[in-house]
Amino acid sequence: MITSRQLEAFRAIMEHGTVTAAAERLGVSQPAVSKILAGLELEIGYPLFTRIKRRLAPTSEARLLAAEVTRLYHSLDRISEMAREIRDRQVGDLHVYSTPALGRTVLPDVMAGFVKRHAKAHIVFHVRSSTYINQKMVDQQIDLGFSMMPFEHPSMVTEELSRAAAVCVLPGDHRLARRKLIRPADLRGERFLSFPLDGRMRHLIDAAFEQERIERSLQIDVYSSADACALAARGLGVSIVEPFTARDYERDGIAVVPFEPRIRYLFRAMRPRFRKPSRLADAFLDAVKAHLRTNGWA
Repeated sequence: MITSRQLEAFRAIMEHGTVTAAAERLGVSQPAVSKILAGLELEIGYPLFTRIKRRLAPTSEARLLAAEVTRLYHSLDRISEMAREIRDRQVGDLHVYSTPALGRTVLPDVMAGFVKRHAKAHIVFHVRSSTYINQKMVDQQIDLGFSMMPFEHPSMVTEELSRAAAVCVLPGDHRLARRKLIRPADLRGERFLSFPLDGRMRHLIDAAFEQERIERSLQIDVYSSADACALAARGLGVSIVEPFTARDYERDGIAVVPFEPRIRYLFRAMRPRFRKPSRLADAFLDAVKAHLRTNGWA
């Protein structure tokens, strides 16, 4: 069987033309190279070189073999390059699913920088409901999930990312737009954009107003913070939302004001327990954490 050492010697002779130069290239003695070449010719059953004035001239068979050896080494070089790219987290598949609060704001910001650093990575990014993401995670079908819904399952690992304080969003020309702080009493009688009744945040927000017996006009229910901000920007009401989406919608003219009593939005990262974490997933999660810390949300 042809050995890698025989192919290395053959390739060196083809490139340098003499056994002496090939020996220097390989860091071995001239007799050692001659012995390796003789073993290769014995293995394949025909001569590869003829000697002309102290140089080795390749036969036509040697040239054919050299072309195949070159292709082989190019393939090995590509494998080495691929291994380096995997080590440096440049290649691979990454499946990320998130609920809207992070998926419409924070994660796209993170993704913009991440793609520049990992240009060869293939990323699947979906914004879906917490229920859908939890099921995908239980089925071990995604690498990273981001959600607000508290959910524990033996097949997943969860990690707290952020306890971001809720803010009040108002139309830009609202009477309270320049306030430094808004409390429930300030919103008495206001048309309030509420989340669905079955949601955890709806109950927390309602409790803040009920505790002080403050009535609001609950004319419009919305599904997400983005919906609330979009309607507030059009003068249709005020709301209490997470700060990520609120900051993103400031460019559309809404006012964003801190709210008390403090209401926390808890965001979690989820990973499949029975899939070994990929280097790309590790890198993306690290980037998310860094982004949250930089913005004071961690």
